[in-house]
Amino acid sequence: MTKKDRLLDVFERLRYEKVLSTKKEFAECIGFDKTNLSSAFNGSEKYLTDNLFNKVADTFPQFDRVWLLTGEGEMLIRPEDKITEKRGIPFYDINVTASIAESFNDIPEVSQYLISYPPLNDCCAAFPVYGESMEPDFFAGEVVLVKEITNVDSMLWGEPYLVITNANCDNLRTIKNVYLSEDRCKFILRATNPRFSGDTIIDRNDVLKIFLIKGKINRRQL
Repeated sequence: MTKKDRLLDVFERLRYEKVLSTKKEFAECIGFDKTNLSSAFNGSEKYLTDNLFNKVADTFPQFDRVWLLTGEGEMLIRPEDKITEKRGIPFYDINVTASIAESFNDIPEVSQYLISYPPLNDCCAAFPVYGESMEPDFFAGEVVLVKEITNVDSMLWGEPYLVITNANCDNLRTIKNVYLSEDRCKFILRATNPRFSGDTIIDRNDVLKIFLIKGKINRRQL
């Protein structure tokens, strides 16, 4: 594939994605003289330079720089190939309690930091644990990493989940082992610690969100 062909492919891709519609817009986006860009589109080697393709890569990072410059590899960078400082699980320093607590509306928009651990990077958030009801599975001060469940039928009953309810159940926010009632209409929340015996039973319709606890971080020293 020639340099001209690669440039045309990039332009057509951007048009397809409705990022731009004209070659004039393309020139303005990458900061390249529109007359010189027109010559490049017509195949002029004088303007089909590394400088031009580097400008394209800098402006539109979804295009692979090596492919732009040499034609080797794939035109588009796959999402899993992108390594950025922003990759990881956002940690929110709010009370996710192992006992029954109120409200889940205090999550800040900006996390304190990101936790990067590839086997669990499909998790959506990390929170510190408070309370004793889930000992010895979870201790206060540990950090749990959670993944939202969108299909209740795929839940693993008896596993620990972070459960968030509406006002009908007093806006509960709690980590508990979750079981399904015989009529399949209610969740049974059960603590691990025998000192916190007694089940909490809530209607499935009152659950706003539910998250699987996929892992935890136990820090032994400061």
